[in-house]
Amino acid sequence: MAPRSGRRADRGVDVIFGRRDRAVQPDEADLTASEDGTEPETADGADEASTVSHDPRADGPFDASEVDLTGDAVSRLALGPLTITPFEGMGLQFQGDTQTQTIYSALAMHENSGLQLELFAAPTSGGLADELREDAVEEAEQQGGTAEVQDGPFGLELKRVLPMEGPEGEQLFHVSRVWLVDGPRWVLRGTVMGQAALVAGEEEPADVFAEFFRNVIVHRDDAPRVPGELITLVLPDLPGAEG
Repeated sequence: MAPRSGRRADRGVDVIFGRRDRAVQPDEADLTASEDGTEPETADGADEASTVSHDPRADGPFDASEVDLTGDAVSRLALGPLTITPFEGMGLQFQGDTQTQTIYSALAMHENSGLQLELFAAPTSGGLADELREDAVEEAEQQGGTAEVQDGPFGLELKRVLPMEGPEGEQLFHVSRVWLVDGPRWVLRGTVMGQAALVAGEEEPADVFAEFFRNVIVHRDDAPRVPGELITLVLPDLPGAEG
């Protein structure tokens, strides 16, 4: 079984796939100002939503052992432990330490939204996704924000609203959706930003990012790692890429 090709487009380090009219940084769009200074409405705390009955990973993201890419004609990008399927118009950027050339995460962007990918080592027994979700809730509350656990495209997702001060001292809010998926000895975290974080489920413009996330393939190595350790990525080989 091979992942679906989905729609292809992304922007990156500054790598551009296909044509795009303009590149908008996702954090330009994920700041929502409230004129009266009130915070956008969200549920209190982190009350757990009902557990989704189906396998949230049935349609991806996939472990490398679960797919057969023999003869696969889909254009994909290898990022070391992750293989992604770019969609047309997508931008791709990487975050890391420039001095050590260590890459911690990849950010797929399209128009005024983005999806950050991070990979963590997990114990064979699983359960790390729940721990990371709880940590994110606690972090949001410590920053004076809110976090709501709700049903999403990949099981339970976390919607966070964090207060920020704008350039003129106005009250702004950073809104994000966090997808956490347990795999064999790994957890893949996807953080949705920008306009895609302001809609529910797979409504536009989140639909392209949900499909992109489903098509991620994880290649977890056999190296012993501490549960929760961030697994670094590798820059793709992109001849002629801008950046």
